[in-house]
Amino acid sequence: MNAHSAYRNKNYRILKAISQDSKKSIPLQIIDTFMGIVVFLLEKSYMEDTDIAAIKSDVIYRFLIEQDNLLKFQKQIRLFEWTGSEELAPINIGEHLSPFMVHKTHYDINELSKVQKILLENPLITTKELRENMGYTNAKLRLLQGYRDQLTGYGRNTFISN
Repeated sequence: MNAHSAYRNKNYRILKAISQDSKKSIPLQIIDTFMGIVVFLLEKSYMEDTDIAAIKSDVIYRFLIEQDNLLKFQKQIRLFEWTGSEELAPINIGEHLSPFMVHKTHYDINELSKVQKILLENPLITTKELRENMGYTNAKLRLLQGYRDQLTGYGRNTFISN
């Protein structure tokens, strides 16, 4: 905040800050979640070949495809880069959302094809057996449930609301 004051040529100084536990503050949790999504997109963490990246990508994707969240996210998240001069350069979040959506769509098409092939060969397969056939860990169970619901004609987020 003091750097912001100096940058804006304001005459205030922060002398004390009080830490708050986000576990006890829903507004802080919401802000932290959105900041996490933005950082994940900006750093292109979805490109990592890990279960964690796949799971985070799926959670973010599910959020964005729900109703008009993608449009709201693009319109309401405003980012700026401080280039060191007196001007702040706006960052278009859409330029980071588009590659994410393309990557996630490509990833999902590949995974959905694999799931569909297994389901066609064995329509009575249990979710556990399907998970094992896909080589998924327990951590990717919700991802798999979303794929299965999507392939059977339900929405991608159906299993969450049941």
